[in-house]
Amino acid sequence: SLAACGEKTEAPKENEKPVVKIGATLPLSGGFAETGVLSQQAMQMALDKWKAKDTKYDYQLFVEDDVSEPKKAVLNAQNFINTKKVQAIMTMFGIVDRPVDEIANDNKVISLSCSYGKTDVLEYAANNCVQNHRVAETLLPKLKKENIKKVALVMTNTAVSRVVGDYFAERLPQEGFEVVAYEKYNMDTRDMRMSILAMEEKQPDYYLTFATHPLTDIFVKQLQETVDKRNVASFGSFPEMDPSLFPLVENLWTIYSVAGTDEFAKEFENKTGSLLKSCNANSYDNMDMLIWAFENTPVKEGKVLPDTADVAAKLKSIQNWQGATGNVSFENGVVSPKAELRMYQNGKWVKIEE
Repeated sequence: SLAACGEKTEAPKENEKPVVKIGATLPLSGGFAETGVLSQQAMQMALDKWKAKDTKYDYQLFVEDDVSEPKKAVLNAQNFINTKKVQAIMTMFGIVDRPVDEIANDNKVISLSCSYGKTDVLEYAANNCVQNHRVAETLLPKLKKENIKKVALVMTNTAVSRVVGDYFAERLPQEGFEVVAYEKYNMDTRDMRMSILAMEEKQPDYYLTFATHPLTDIFVKQLQETVDKRNVASFGSFPEMDPSLFPLVENLWTIYSVAGTDEFAKEFENKTGSLLKSCNANSYDNMDMLIWAFENTPVKEGKVLPDTADVAAKLKSIQNWQGATGNVSFENGVVSPKAELRMYQNGKWVKIEE
């Protein structure tokens, strides 16, 4: 009932611009803290770009830590809507974004996410992240080139990981590959040795993994320790490993879902001192496009800000936007950048030209 008041916006004082308020619930602590902090910095970069212009509105960003926990993200979203009176909320990762979308949509608040495996969005929601069909476009030719016939899928028992695993468990056999195992580990799993031995009995040519940190780290390490093998690639989780463990995946290939043009990657490193991680460039684009949509949506008579429904529609109408993730076009509220193949060599994720 309190949230219903959130649509009301106080009229600005003379010579003041109306303020658009944006909330961001991000993992600023816990296993994804580095990625969350860098996404916050990416959002701020986009915000600073617009602050240097003569915009119609001022923009205010509120940021809260959700530790990648859905309950904390929901509380953050409720606080943004009920107390801060935001017009939009930004999230990252499929662990938290779905419940935030629902709360935002119920309160006519725009919700922007960076979430793998999410192709359906609500009226006020939009998503910007590499999706399964893009991964398949890159993965399938690589598997065929390497003459890989039998694969084992290694996933986390979480919603986003299951979306990826379920898709490829169905798609790979359609393309002539045999899925000999589909293992889903709970987040608290620390010993995978017995399951590795069980999968080895089925003689997979390769293991394909999309396990949430730290499970990717544990699986790659224990695969080597248990059966002395390194026949593993990832759907995008290698770059999210603990950097101190990157030597474990030296010369191993991965789908590289850390979207971002070379130009933006260089600018980002110059400004933050850090390399891009997952969702950083996507978060920049989400902020950039959101502000553009507010600036370019007409205001109805008697209002000081455009209606969020109109802004959401304007946002999702964007085509061929030249952004941090490359050429951006929405389809049914979703942007899916192209996926690349990369290999970790000498401290860098190097593009593989196929």
